[in-house]
Amino acid sequence: MENSRYPMPRTKCGARTRAGGSCRQPAMKNGRCRLHGGKSKSGKEHGRYRHGGRTKEAMEMRRRFAELVRESKRMLREI
Repeated sequence: MENSRYPMPRTKCGARTRAGGSCRQPAMKNGRCRLHGGKSKSGKEHGRYRHGGRTKEAMEMRRRFAELVRESKRMLREI
């Protein structure tokens, strides 16, 4: 569909409804609308986000801290 509000042609979602027709929502780059497999939420936007303790950044920080503690203990033993 092309008009003054939507200068670029829009594509429809392509998912099938329960009634057998096709979804009338505009599709995103992946060919589906936001309801049928569009963007997935992650991080704080996701409904199951609790505290952030299992994020990649937090886990990497704990690994670095553990390595620092191990190295400190090894140095203290050598003294």
